[in-house]
Amino acid sequence: MPGALKILVELIKYEVAIVPEARRAIRRWTDAAAAIPDPVLRETATFAIAVDASNAEAAAAFAVMASRSRQRAVVELLVAYQILLDYVDALGERILGARLLRGLAIGMALTAALEPPASPVDLDPLGDDGGYLVGLVTACRSLLWQLPSAAAVETEAGSAAVRCAEALAHTHAAAQLGGTTDRLCEWTRAQPATTGYTWWEIAAGGNSDLAILALLAAAADPATTPSDAADVAAAYWPHVCVLSTLLDSLVDWERDARTENFSFVSRYPDRSAVQDGLLQATSHSLAAVAPLRHRHAHTMIACGVVAYYAASATPNSLAARVAPALVATLGPTATPIVLALRARH
Repeated sequence: MPGALKILVELIKYEVAIVPEARRAIRRWTDAAAAIPDPVLRETATFAIAVDASNAEAAAAFAVMASRSRQRAVVELLVAYQILLDYVDALGERILGARLLRGLAIGMALTAALEPPASPVDLDPLGDDGGYLVGLVTACRSLLWQLPSAAAVETEAGSAAVRCAEALAHTHAAAQLGGTTDRLCEWTRAQPATTGYTWWEIAAGGNSDLAILALLAAAADPATTPSDAADVAAAYWPHVCVLSTLLDSLVDWERDARTENFSFVSRYPDRSAVQDGLLQATSHSLAAVAPLRHRHAHTMIACGVVAYYAASATPNSLAARVAPALVATLGPTATPIVLALRARH
């Protein structure tokens, strides 16, 4: 079966079987967020889901790699983890801000969610959240450790979660300190396997949880080994992670410029460099996922990242000007995804 056809099959599977399950799971967590007693935490949690529900729906795409018997559990796991990340992100941005140590502490929810169910949960929910934060963590644990290869992905997923938690906290602190990036730059210099990327590209990639989501999906495959997990981790970090967050920053570039918000894309010296950086991340991402098991699903994810942001670009924006070159880099294999996401948008 040609590559484009295989990817089309995966895309149909996602739309028909996975999206409805993801939306049901999102609604359940929306109801839980609405029941949080503390009004500030309730508003933060409901805001995070309302603004980023598409993130959770997109995260569920990794479930195309799961067998039919495990698909629902994997969708629920992926949705819960993405909602957890978006909540941690919102807490850091809206409540903790420049308090780096508190941001690092709340970010440990991302690692706690991957530990075995019997592990103690020692998290400060920052107020009376009615058990919402711990509920997300324990739900992720329970779902993950029912999967046959949870132990095989544990080390790599844990490392990716630590990286993501640290990047989020350092980014929020930098944003609240008038864009002062010394500590964020220092953090990027300590990150492994990042040759060829600038500090702001590494920082952007650190904010992405795509490597974690890919590893959670790999846990559903009984054949996954620790070596397979390492391959998945190396493909997504830094390449696909860098690509996804840079594209998110690109779409928001004009808004961030107006409001003087922290922006990764604004660190490039000019618009030509923006396109060059994204083209590099796109080509590296496609090459990195090509040798993986379930390569057509991983290729669908990488292409979907580009196609999603290309479809959501505002006319006459920088994203709209850069998008055609990125889509062209994907090649004809990605055509079904690009067309489907444009129609959906």
